[in-house]
Amino acid sequence: MKPAAGYGLFLLVFAGIGLAGMLVFDQILMPWYTRHGEEYEIPDLTEFTFEEAQEVVRIGGFMIVKDKEKYDSDYPEGVILDQNPAPFSVTKRGRRIYVTVSSGEKQVLMPDLVGISYRDARFLLERTGLALDSVAYEYSSYHPSGVVAAQSFSPDFILKKATGVWITVSLGNQPSKFVVPRVMGKSLASARETLLKAGLSVGSVTYELRQQLLPGIVLSQSIRPQEEVPQGSPVDLVVSTADRSKVVKEKQP
Repeated sequence: MKPAAGYGLFLLVFAGIGLAGMLVFDQILMPWYTRHGEEYEIPDLTEFTFEEAQEVVRIGGFMIVKDKEKYDSDYPEGVILDQNPAPFSVTKRGRRIYVTVSSGEKQVLMPDLVGISYRDARFLLERTGLALDSVAYEYSSYHPSGVVAAQSFSPDFILKKATGVWITVSLGNQPSKFVVPRVMGKSLASARETLLKAGLSVGSVTYELRQQLLPGIVLSQSIRPQEEVPQGSPVDLVVSTADRSKVVKEKQP
């Protein structure tokens, strides 16, 4: 009788352990296993367009929200730059993914330069984020000498940052005669600007080897200073150089 009683007690204990194990699995392990199985990896949405990303998250069972936009010169407008939660993190279906979308390269408005001085126009372009590309000069009976008479883009025109702009600066009333200025000793760039302001132009440029001088300095000019000439007359220049390969005549535009 004693062995039978011991065996019955053993079965009772074994059944209790089994029941406890089932309860642990049902109440703790099973819910954890189920929750774990519902978690999914978030895709990397960066460099997708917002529209492409919408389709990707729809398939994965997530939601996408445009959190903010940011100027970026490297990525075109509409491309995703960043996201939260981060790519490849694990979460449940239905989770919102907040993204930062590129607004493209920053754009600026062309300022109104006409009527202000060349110096102020240059400063205003720099402050706006635009570049002064080139400067032309012309006589004007309307605009005083030294002020901007024309610009390549109209005011409030939308431009990409760092776009080059050209302007025309007034020389004032057209003179009755055109006098050749002295440009010897000036740099080639300065001589060209001086001749343009005088209503003349640069003709051909001859480079002469002068290793003891700074390169690019005007040594002589084809028309003597103070001589009266027709408007637009070309003045040929001889310019110093330390480079033997440049000792050739170059026609200037």
